[in-house]
Amino acid sequence: MRLAKLITLALSLTALVALSACGPKYPNCDSDKQCRGVGEYCFNKTCVKCIDDSHCAELGPCGRCNVGSHTCEGTTGNIGDCCSLDSDCSSNVCLKGANDLVGKCVECIQNTDCGQGMKCANYRCVPDTECSDETPCPAGKKCESGRCVADVCQLQNIYFDFDEYAIRADARDVLNNDTNCMRERGIENVSLEGHCDDRGADEYNLALGNRRANAVKKFLKTLGLRDGNMSTISYGEERPTCMDATESCWGKNRRVEVLPK
Repeated sequence: MRLAKLITLALSLTALVALSACGPKYPNCDSDKQCRGVGEYCFNKTCVKCIDDSHCAELGPCGRCNVGSHTCEGTTGNIGDCCSLDSDCSSNVCLKGANDLVGKCVECIQNTDCGQGMKCANYRCVPDTECSDETPCPAGKKCESGRCVADVCQLQNIYFDFDEYAIRADARDVLNNDTNCMRERGIENVSLEGHCDDRGADEYNLALGNRRANAVKKFLKTLGLRDGNMSTISYGEERPTCMDATESCWGKNRRVEVLPK
């Protein structure tokens, strides 16, 4: 009887030891020890990749633990994301203090980080402009292509039809504006330079350029300019502004330039 009791007790102890050795099966767990074999940690009875950022050190200083999925995530390199080196950022610019291990990715720190025509403002590359609709220029200046320039009128060229020296209707408006501009700027003397396209003989084009310059002079006299304040010269086809053999290009060369002296 005593032997039977001893055998029963031995069997009970063996069963207890066996039960205690089995434990939960992966991914279930009771402790980190049961997850260590797969490099994970026990959280709420389940093996997970990470619980805090220290578990993601293999990803570098910017490695972090996503507390929702308990997975390790590194930097994406997007603007505002964590970085430790410029190479971590898609912009190749990592902003951090001299003694900081990590910082954040930005577009730029200095103007040279941006392309041509751009500047760095608040760590962003923006157009390098002095003025805009929201930022007007000071009095006496106007905004042209993002720059403040002196707000003064400019004398404009006039253009002619092929083999013609008659003043066209659109040219009359230009010459009226030129006259007003001369008065506004105090320009008293002008040079009228006649030009032609390259079709026709050199001598013919020199004469045609001269007729064009004199036609402009005659028109300006009707607007009140004195004969002695205007000089004329013809360059014929010698000084083209456009070299293509097209009507558009030829039209740009058939001109008189009104230039202050």
